[in-house]
Amino acid sequence: MTSNNLNSGASAKDAPAQAEVVIVGGGPVGMGLAIELGQRGIRTVVVERYPQPQPIPKGQNLTQRTMEHFHFWGAEKALRAARTIPRDYGIGGLTAHGSLLGPYTYDWLQRDLVKPYYHTANERLPQYATEAVLRQRVAELRSVTTIYGWDGLALAQDDDGVTVTIGERHGAEQRVIRAAYAVGSDGSRSVVREQAGITQTKTDHDRVMVLLVFKSHELHRLLARYPGKSYYNVLQPELEGYWKFFGRVDLGTTWFFHAPVPPGTTRDNFDFRAYVQEAVGAPFDVEFEHIGFWDLRFMMADRYRAGRVFVAGDAAHSHPPYGGYGVNSGLEDA
Repeated sequence: MTSNNLNSGASAKDAPAQAEVVIVGGGPVGMGLAIELGQRGIRTVVVERYPQPQPIPKGQNLTQRTMEHFHFWGAEKALRAARTIPRDYGIGGLTAHGSLLGPYTYDWLQRDLVKPYYHTANERLPQYATEAVLRQRVAELRSVTTIYGWDGLALAQDDDGVTVTIGERHGAEQRVIRAAYAVGSDGSRSVVREQAGITQTKTDHDRVMVLLVFKSHELHRLLARYPGKSYYNVLQPELEGYWKFFGRVDLGTTWFFHAPVPPGTTRDNFDFRAYVQEAVGAPFDVEFEHIGFWDLRFMMADRYRAGRVFVAGDAAHSHPPYGGYGVNSGLEDA
């Protein structure tokens, strides 16, 4: 089947100047919505700034309800094949007090208890793998055109429709697309939300958090005492309710770690190696691949619609990246 996808190396002049729906933001939420529309034959244009999914292992936990969407989108089989942890290894979690190797752990209730109430089982894989599957499914839909490497710049609406101005992320070219409706799934700093005049309510917990992605074979060996586990919470009373969180990206090599850090922490003034080793309770080999920071806060748009413009996903509500709540609730928006 002919693909309608235009990557950053192709000119967006070949994209239609008119559509029924323009979606700004082609992450999981935008692509999920594009599939919903495309399966109904609705002429849709998706504008996505990144030519390739970003290799940060967030949004890993996909609920049973989310997997039901993938089933009806015709993408469940491909998504399960993209899983980065072997099928015969569990994807459950546990909570430890003090450190992962300490004497006190709590094994969470198993999802088997709720399986009879869902059409299909939950899944776990990095968001970049999920996005790759969604992009491929969108490419199969004739009524959907995707433009990669472009940003939404401006938006205006009238009684008859919406005009969206888009521009090359790394260039000066701009295009205008006219549509009956526009959807902003362009993240927590949404241009679409701002241009549509949709206000938001925020709560700030005044906490800086770190996201570490690292490789370690020895950590896999240390945690062999917990077979079938893929994510691990570490509770420490001095953190006053905040926790340290480890997760597997694959089996035996790659990990991610979320935890609070002092204000003003940078990549250069903090000992992250000692920090993860303290949370585990033993020294082990660590090779960092990514060190990033995020603020622990929540945001909710005061409305999801302004005339012919809608917002979805992080543009409508942003959450801390614990448990994949952002991606799962965003797909419900779609």
